[in-house]
Amino acid sequence: MPQSGSLYADLSGYYDQFCAEIDYASQCDFAHRACSLFVTSPARDYLDLACGTGQHMQLMQMHGYTVSGLDNSAAMLAQAAVRCPAAALLLCDLAGFTHASSFDLITCFLYSIHYSHPAAALQQTLQRAWTALKPGGLLLFNAVDARGIRNDEGVVTNITTVDAKLSFQSAWHYRGEGEVLDLYLRITQATATGSRQWQDHHTMTALTVPQLQQMLAACGFQVQLLEHDYSVLRPWDGLSHNVIVAACKPALTGLA
Repeated sequence: MPQSGSLYADLSGYYDQFCAEIDYASQCDFAHRACSLFVTSPARDYLDLACGTGQHMQLMQMHGYTVSGLDNSAAMLAQAAVRCPAAALLLCDLAGFTHASSFDLITCFLYSIHYSHPAAALQQTLQRAWTALKPGGLLLFNAVDARGIRNDEGVVTNITTVDAKLSFQSAWHYRGEGEVLDLYLRITQATATGSRQWQDHHTMTALTVPQLQQMLAACGFQVQLLEHDYSVLRPWDGLSHNVIVAACKPALTGLA
């Protein structure tokens, strides 16, 4: 019988295997290059929003950053603490952190910015990121335009462990209007003694790229939209529905 609500806690130990095809190294190399381009002073202090098990933090630490992470799953943070013992970790929602002028670089990859729901919470997350950045700092994340959601079966990942076979499926669904973006997750675990299934539903925030630009501008960010390609730093051509957002906090604030 499917179980709901405990997917991340029950299966946090398998999370890295489910994400084995994600090129964390390319994302972190991209973040480091973007920081070199957009941040005027040497960047040292880094915060990863929705840090999960800490893979981005570990790689950014190798780039020379002092790393911090935020997640709302205690089970995920427990694994992040093992992976990055020196990291400062915070258990809270995306809109709940209250740092001030603490970081040169803040990232939120894997489309996790959409977890801030409703749109008012997303606006608060962006405003808190603005406050947490040092002058001249950079907020970097990826996002999807709601008009590009395909409402298909999503992505399926299959893994085999010593004693089980697991199948992980994730799929977005957009209703065609409004700010609700549904994320459906399902994991099936098959062992010699039987099978179990977990399913989860997350309500995320749907918005268009222009709406996102307006929200960032309202915080004071200077926004550069980049192609969703971690191998290059290239301006967004406006044709695709996936985008990397580089939002810069001006080095000098409060001046006319």
